[in-house]
Amino acid sequence: MARQKTTPEDIKQALKKEIIRLGIQDNPSRTVYQKKYERGVAPSPNNAIKVTGMKWQDLMIDLGFEYDGKKNSGNVSGRNLTGLKATRYNYDDLKIRKEIMDRILWAIKKNGYTRIEDYKKNSKRDIGISYGTLQRHGFTWKDIIVAYKEKYGEPLIKNGEYERVNWNQFTNKELLDIVTKVVKDNGCTSLENYDKNYRLKYRTPYSSVLLKRFDVTVPELWRMIQINGDLPIK
Repeated sequence: MARQKTTPEDIKQALKKEIIRLGIQDNPSRTVYQKKYERGVAPSPNNAIKVTGMKWQDLMIDLGFEYDGKKNSGNVSGRNLTGLKATRYNYDDLKIRKEIMDRILWAIKKNGYTRIEDYKKNSKRDIGISYGTLQRHGFTWKDIIVAYKEKYGEPLIKNGEYERVNWNQFTNKELLDIVTKVVKDNGCTSLENYDKNYRLKYRTPYSSVLLKRFDVTVPELWRMIQINGDLPIK
């Protein structure tokens, strides 16, 4: 008999592996898992919950599964985060912020959103917190795009959907940070180099978007990027 894994991360990985083996990853019901999991090898639901300190539905979302809480155990909403109204969330609590971000990513993936407009319009319905409230507490579309890639291993904005991004929804600082990161990470030598070789790859805006927004020349924008990224100015 295999030794029972005890660390939260090991429990999560073993649980995910077993769910995939059982073929229930499309909607991993706790009841179905309880009946079918390989005892003595895979973690039990109770043990997984105990070790990770997470509810089953939150654990499934954390593992990247599209858990249908409405079908299995009640509708997934913002109220399930803490049992409190959204206006009473402690948005400075990192655990609460992670739970909220997980809800956002789950709703986006479940509903196939690729535009900020969809996220804004349906946020209240999907997770019980309005877009305005999320925005005031620092949940930016840029952060969501990054978190989505990290969680699901695929870009939120896919080929053919890139041009649907409305860059007017981003602040000047967000746009500058997005382009600066790509330039810095890839050692871009000019805006032309960025536009030609990296913009499409990273689904980021054309330099012309920033030129228009900041009303500057190409050399002036390039200097802004260098300063913003703490890059050597040549």
